[in-house]
Amino acid sequence: MRNTFKYALLLVGMTSLPAMAHIGYGGRDFGTFTGAPGATSTITNQSFTGNFGWIDGTDADWGDSHRVRAYDFHLTADADVRITFSGQSFVNSAGATVLGDTNPGFSLYSGLAHIAPFAADHDSAPGSIAIRDAVGGVGLTEGSFRTLTDWSITNDNNDPASVFTYIGSAYDGSSIDYGTGVIPGADGLADHMVSQVFHLTAGDYSIFVGGTDYFSQSVDPWPAYGLTGVVSVVPEPETYAMLLAGLGLLGFSARRRQAV
Repeated sequence: MRNTFKYALLLVGMTSLPAMAHIGYGGRDFGTFTGAPGATSTITNQSFTGNFGWIDGTDADWGDSHRVRAYDFHLTADADVRITFSGQSFVNSAGATVLGDTNPGFSLYSGLAHIAPFAADHDSAPGSIAIRDAVGGVGLTEGSFRTLTDWSITNDNNDPASVFTYIGSAYDGSSIDYGTGVIPGADGLADHMVSQVFHLTAGDYSIFVGGTDYFSQSVDPWPAYGLTGVVSVVPEPETYAMLLAGLGLLGFSARRRQAV
């Protein structure tokens, strides 16, 4: 969406919106996985403000990283990893009800944002603006977040940029086309949940999650939407095939014994 319209919406709604932190993983670290199938980690009672943050990162002027939530995890070995996010309604610490009727989308990247003791990354840091101007055109981007490709961001200390290398993405519901072409990655069923499996090598990973209603940017004020996230290591396809073959042999042997 054009910058002037978005910034006007932001100014109108600022007094009614909760404060949004810079990129961080506090309470949203899924932990370390060894690659052994069966390991899983669940994080509940998280939220993002505005139901458009993820889809907004697909347009020409990019998106605001404050409108998505960042999660991270670490792999010590190659693995097939299933990532699932679903809408969750809950009452937050301020006593307000957080909505659960979002159709979430997420993007997976290798790499991490700056964490303590470094200052947190954000879109308006001088170094971040320099990156945005150099890649997206001077004054033509509203933020650093990019849903379907690599992107970089830094902090107020201008430390070397955090680089997010795009791996893949998925979103809940039917295919979306807000006027620029179909956005890839729809799961085809609008049930407030999205899930995808990725084959990953050892390393650090970031997930950014947000809403997919592009035209809800005009809503005032922007509501908060709740999330439950799950990361789990699943058997590789070859393992499934071997398991099925083994079960088939067991069944055949049992039938032979019964016949004898």
